[in-house]
Amino acid sequence: MKKSRMFAATLGLLAILTIGLAGCSSKSSDSGNTQQASFKNKTTKKADVKSTLTQSKQLWYVTGSVNAKSNSGLEAYKFNKNGKVTVYNVNKFYKTFSAAKKADALNKEGTLATTFKTKGNKTVISFKGKLSDIPMTQKFTVKKTLTGKNKATHLKVAGYHIARDVDEDVTKAVLVKVAE
Repeated sequence: MKKSRMFAATLGLLAILTIGLAGCSSKSSDSGNTQQASFKNKTTKKADVKSTLTQSKQLWYVTGSVNAKSNSGLEAYKFNKNGKVTVYNVNKFYKTFSAAKKADALNKEGTLATTFKTKGNKTVISFKGKLSDIPMTQKFTVKKTLTGKNKATHLKVAGYHIARDVDEDVTKAVLVKVAE
């Protein structure tokens, strides 16, 4: 009797492990990488970076990470369809552009001309113009998509990991908007 109970328990445990491993080994049809379907994020393809940025009416925040803290505020970019971007300094993430405007939190730094170049899976956004009356150029190289939550404001954000090149000084950063 004791042997049959042990045998049944072992057989049951083996069946559970087999089912669990079979569920984890399903392949994603998008990338060919092995992923658990429940953890797969809904993201925007890199080829759509230009339309995602220019068609959005929201602010896009550039910071070191989703939860980076800064004493001088965040840079917020408002992309226009005409190839221009207005850059603001804000104190935190705002749910909408209107909310930031209503809070009188938009400190305009300047307007820059933008160009987008996509080659394969790589998108490079180039900026040229003046910020606070100082000429500057910078580039954002889009690496991969991201989603997260800003702990200070409790807002969900989505966007891109980027390599930010300002006068040939490259740093890792994120370019995110508040998710709708």
